Amino acid sequence: MLTFKKISLDDIPVLKAYFNAYPSRQCDKAVGSTVMWRDYFENRFAVHDGTLILSAKFKNEICFSYPIGRNQNECLDLIEEYCKERDIPMVLCSVNSSELETLNKKYNNVFADADRDWFDYLYEKDAIMNLVGRKYSTPRNHINKFKKVYQNYTFEPITPDDVDELVEFTRNFTFNAEKDESAELELEMCIEVLQNFEKYGMLGGVLKVEGKTVGYSIGEIIGDTIFCHIEKADISYSGSYQMLTNSFLKMFASSDEIKFVNREEDCGDEGLRKSKLSYHPVELIEKNTVFINNGKE
Repeated sequence: MLTFKKISLDDIPVLKAYFNAYPSRQCDKAVGSTVMWRDYFENRFAVHDGTLILSAKFKNEICFSYPIGRNQNECLDLIEEYCKERDIPMVLCSVNSSELETLNKKYNNVFADADRDWFDYLYEKDAIMNLVGRKYSTPRNHINKFKKVYQNYTFEPITPDDVDELVEFTRNFTFNAEKDESAELELEMCIEVLQNFEKYGMLGGVLKVEGKTVGYSIGEIIGDTIFCHIEKADISYSGSYQMLTNSFLKMFASSDEIKFVNREEDCGDEGLRKSKLSYHPVELIEKNTVFINNGKE
């Protein structure tokens, strides 16, 4: 029998232990995504026999993660039992292509819906950190212009002394496009991460020009991948976003053990999609919502 618990900040060490023990290049299997968005998606978790199962509400459906741990098959059976007892459909969310293949072998009736808006952008770390070659000329030119125009810039790790200023920067953040409810909510989530930065245990850097904050970035490392969960920059400083991305990687991803960068989804935002494609991802990590008709072979 599965018992799901609402995720709180105190659960970060438990979740992080599973994510690190069973590393994925998918952003849904990281503390930054799971905990930061816990209220919006009503995220919960259960643990059974060394295996983690996450639940969420997505598009008004209760859905479950593909189990993370040593006993995935039994946990799929427990999810099925849980759904039958409550007379709800068995729905798995953020299922990657490998996991989908396993589900197709286990169940007779599987329907998968892959929504492009939620695919993760995965990049080769060395490529987007060094920006060598013609295809990276646009971001490289933006960075060079930033360095030329704003010579008195710094990029340093976020410290407790930076938090109040970064919170104020976030409250006054100006969007490229018109703000909507989800954008406003994301800012509140960013503020919560900043105010609990040590509890989240993530990496962060702040970009300043002549001592003034013009951007900050927050992420984490799991396995061979660095995840960029938050990037906020003042677009009145030309090239600030490109400079922020590059500085973050050079500071925190210089190790040879880190091979990839996950910059999460574009959520259907055309401007964001254009920007993320301009860095030439090596993979768009497919994520499926999977509906199972509970008919096992």
